[in-house]
Amino acid sequence: MEQEIQSFHLKINNSNRGGVFFSGKKEDVIQFALHTKFASRVNLQLLHENAQNYDEFYAKATELPWEKYIGPNVSFRIDAETKDKLKNSEFTMHRTKDAILDRLRTKKVALPEIEKRMADITIVVRSHTDRFSIELSLSGDPVGRRGYRLHAGSAPVREPIAQAMLEMSDWKEGETLLDPMCGSGTILIEAALRERLYGEINRFLFAESPIFQILFPTYVFSERKKENPTTPHLFGYDIDPEAIRIAKENAYEAGVEDFIKFEVGDCLKLKNSFGPKGHLVTNPPYGDRIGKPMEDLREMYFQFGRVLKNEFGGWKFTVLCADFALLGKFGLKENKHITLKHANLKAKIVDYELRGGK
Repeated sequence: MEQEIQSFHLKINNSNRGGVFFSGKKEDVIQFALHTKFASRVNLQLLHENAQNYDEFYAKATELPWEKYIGPNVSFRIDAETKDKLKNSEFTMHRTKDAILDRLRTKKVALPEIEKRMADITIVVRSHTDRFSIELSLSGDPVGRRGYRLHAGSAPVREPIAQAMLEMSDWKEGETLLDPMCGSGTILIEAALRERLYGEINRFLFAESPIFQILFPTYVFSERKKENPTTPHLFGYDIDPEAIRIAKENAYEAGVEDFIKFEVGDCLKLKNSFGPKGHLVTNPPYGDRIGKPMEDLREMYFQFGRVLKNEFGGWKFTVLCADFALLGKFGLKENKHITLKHANLKAKIVDYELRGGK
C-alpha cells in the first residue's frame, strides 16, 4: 500500500492499524483515488484532536463546517470504530449525529436523511487513547467494492486481494491471463477494468460520489475507454455452470463482458491452447471455505499440479490459499509469497514459475 501511495508523489505522514495517512497535491490525490488497486477506503481527514469524554468530542465535532458537505438533498451515515476515551462506538455514532444535526440547525440548513446502510455520504469516526479523527469517505462505499458484484458466489475473493494477486503474478495489460477456477469472475474482471479504463478502475465510483464532486467540483472525468479486444486474452473456467452465469453477469455490470471469455470447464482437464507464455491466477477451494472432504482437496491439488507441469511450462502461476499444507500438493517450487488475511483466515498469495512442459 505505501509503495502504491508513494508512486503518486504523495507524502506518507503516518501509518498504523487504522490505515496509512498521507498528504499531497490535489491532482495527485485524485489520481491515486481513481487508480488505487489496494485501498479499501480513501478518506479526507476533517479533524484529528483529543477528547477526554463524549461532551468534549461533541463540542469539537460541532465546530466542523458540516453545511459545506451535507444538505437536504443527500443522505449520510456514520461508521464508528472507537475505544479508550470513546469506548462505546454506538454512543460515539449518536454523538456524531447530534453534532452534525445541531450544527446544521444553527446554520438554518434543512436536515438531511440519515441512513444506516446505503447513503450518499459516509462519515468515519475513529479513536485511540484520547485522540480521535473524523473523516469523510471520498467514495461513500468502500473503494474495494466497485459495485459490479451483484452476486458473489460461494467463496469470493475481494477486489483488492484480486489486484494483489495480479501484481504478484507480474501480469501486465494485454498479456494472456487464465483463471481455471474463476468462481464469480473477480480476478478477471479486475484485470479487465485495468485494461478498459486505462487503469482508472475506480472512475465510475468517484464520478457518482457527492463528496468527491463537492471537494473537486472542477474535475472532469475522462470518458476514454479502450475498444473491445479483437482477440480475447482473458479466460475464465469453472466446473459449476451457475458460477459461470454469475461471472458473466458481474462482467456485464462492470462493462467488461466483451473483454473476458467465460466457459464451463474442469481445471483437471485443461489443455493449453492459449500460447507458450501467460499467467494463471486463481483462488482454488480450500476446506474452511468450501467444506469439501480434505482427502478430495489433496487429490485435486495434486492432479492440478500435474496439469500445470504438463501443459503450462513457461507460464507463471499465482494462487491464493489459506491451507498451507495443500500448497505442497502442487509439487511446485515457490518463487515468492506474501501473507495476508482473507475471510478472517491467515492466507498466502504464492507465485510460482512453471518449468518443463511440452
